[in-house]
Amino acid sequence: MTNNLTSAPRVTLDTNVCDILHRPERRPEIMSEADARELRKCISDAKIVAFVSEATVFIECLSFEDKLTYLAAAFTKNARPEPDPRRVAVFEDMASLGVKMLHAPLIGAEKFIHNMQWADDVNYSAHDRNERFGVFCRLYPRHEPIMAHGQKLLAAQQSVPRNGNGFPAQRTPEWRGIIKKAWEHADDAGKKAIRRTVGPLIGEWGDVLIVASHHAYGNDIFCTADEGKRAGAKSVLHHGKRANLKAQVIHVLGPNELLAWIRSRQAA
Repeated sequence: MTNNLTSAPRVTLDTNVCDILHRPERRPEIMSEADARELRKCISDAKIVAFVSEATVFIECLSFEDKLTYLAAAFTKNARPEPDPRRVAVFEDMASLGVKMLHAPLIGAEKFIHNMQWADDVNYSAHDRNERFGVFCRLYPRHEPIMAHGQKLLAAQQSVPRNGNGFPAQRTPEWRGIIKKAWEHADDAGKKAIRRTVGPLIGEWGDVLIVASHHAYGNDIFCTADEGKRAGAKSVLHHGKRANLKAQVIHVLGPNELLAWIRSRQAA
């Protein structure tokens, strides 16, 4: 974490913090409206340099069903889902404050918020940043649990009917497509089961990419109100993992802790 008072600290904002800053009255149990407005002003006044990860935008701007659609469409010419305009508005608001976007290579590598500038490579070259991203991600399973679930669905499929020439009558979709296909054919109870199984896997994959992008750029503070409780102890953001993150020079602060730190830094 930078102690240079002449250099504005570089802060990566998690989704929940962006939501609080977008609507300061939104979560008074986490941060008071007055404090949220003060933290918002710290960004617009460049007292901190703020960023969001493109993985954050992916997770937040697509519904669960649209995420499945996107995974199935990636690397094809099939139509992509349109991002939720309500969620887009949050990140457009962040962009208006000067927040920039960190690269976090996603499947298909496509951008959902077009008026947010990419972050500059200040601490590391683009090559080194990509290397740091990869090294961090390899510590975690990332998309592999989702892939394993899709492969399990594929294995459970009955043999594909063959036509008169002995060839498959239709191409069996790969693991990314089979999950979307299962969703489309499921009843309400089946959809709930798919969401219950796959939703947390996508969320945790996104969290790893978000923290990895923060680490890759060498930013000073990762600000989140998340303790990884829904994903359990395996979550990268679980409070029990904070010591591990600190050992990797990833300093995690809640929004109130961040504001207190900015105030103390200004008073020094």
